[in-house]
Amino acid sequence: MSELLELLIGAFKLGAIYSLAAIGFVVIHKATGTVNFAHGAFCMLGAYGAFAALTLLGLPYIVAYTLVPLLVGLLAAGTEWILLRPLRRADIFSVVMATVFLGVATMELVRLAYETELLSIPPVFDGMVESLSSRLDVFVSKEAIWISVGAVFTVLVAIVVFERLPVGRGMRAMASNYRGAQLCGYSVPRTYAAAWFLGGALAGLAGVFAAPAMGITPDLATALIVPAFVAAVIGGFDSLRGVIIGGFLLAVIETLAAAYISSAAKSAASFILVFAMLLIRPEGLFPEAARRHA
Repeated sequence: MSELLELLIGAFKLGAIYSLAAIGFVVIHKATGTVNFAHGAFCMLGAYGAFAALTLLGLPYIVAYTLVPLLVGLLAAGTEWILLRPLRRADIFSVVMATVFLGVATMELVRLAYETELLSIPPVFDGMVESLSSRLDVFVSKEAIWISVGAVFTVLVAIVVFERLPVGRGMRAMASNYRGAQLCGYSVPRTYAAAWFLGGALAGLAGVFAAPAMGITPDLATALIVPAFVAAVIGGFDSLRGVIIGGFLLAVIETLAAAYISSAAKSAASFILVFAMLLIRPEGLFPEAARRHA
C-alpha cells in the first residue's frame, strides 16, 4: 500500500507538469487553430533559462519563476509574428509543419550550445515531509509538494485569465467565430500575439517546474510535447479543464506501467492510450460545445 501511494504521489507531481505543459499547448490551438509542435522546445528553453538564471548568473529562484516564462512568452510571440504569420497567408498546414521544424531546429541548436547532455539545478526546497498516518510509511519531498501545488495553481490561473479577463475574451471570440470576432473589432494580429505569448509563457513555466524533477536536456522538448499532446487528446483539444484530467490520467497510467510492467511500457502506454482515444472518442473526454466557424 505504501509503495502504491508513493507511486501515485510521484504521478501527481508528473501530472501537474504535464497539465501545465498541455494547457499552454491548448491555449494556442484554441485561440489560433494552430497545433504548435514547437511547444516542447519552448518548455525546454524555460528549463535552460532556469539553469542560466540560477547557476550561471546566480540569481534567486523568484527570477526563474517570473522572468524566464516572460522571456519565453516574448520569444513565442516574436516567433509567431516574424516566422509563422507570413506562412498563415498560405494555409494552416504550412504553419503546423513550420512549428515541427522549428522545434527540431531549436533542440539541435541547444544541443550544440551545451556540450553537457544533462544539466541540473538545485531544488527550491530541501527535506522530506513525513506521512500523516502512522500506518503508512510514506515520505514526500517538499520539492514534490511545491511542484505539484505550484503547477496546478498556475493551470487554474491560466484558465481564469482565458475565461474571465479581457485578454482572454478576444481569444475566446476568435475560437468561437473567426469572422464574427473581426466584425466585432477584435484585432487578429494582437489576439494571435497574445495567445502565443500566453502559451509560450506557460510553456516556459512548465520547463522551470520540470527542470529539477526531469533534468535539463534537449530531449526535454520531446519529453514534454508528447505528453502535452496526449493530455490534450484525452481531455479534448479545446477544453482547458479537460487537459488537467488528461495530464493526471496520463501520468498515473505511465507511472503504474513503468512500475508494474517495465520502463519501456511507459512510452508504449501513452501511445496506446492516445490511439484508443482517437478510435473510441476522438473529441476527448470533455469536449466543448463551441466550435470554430470560418
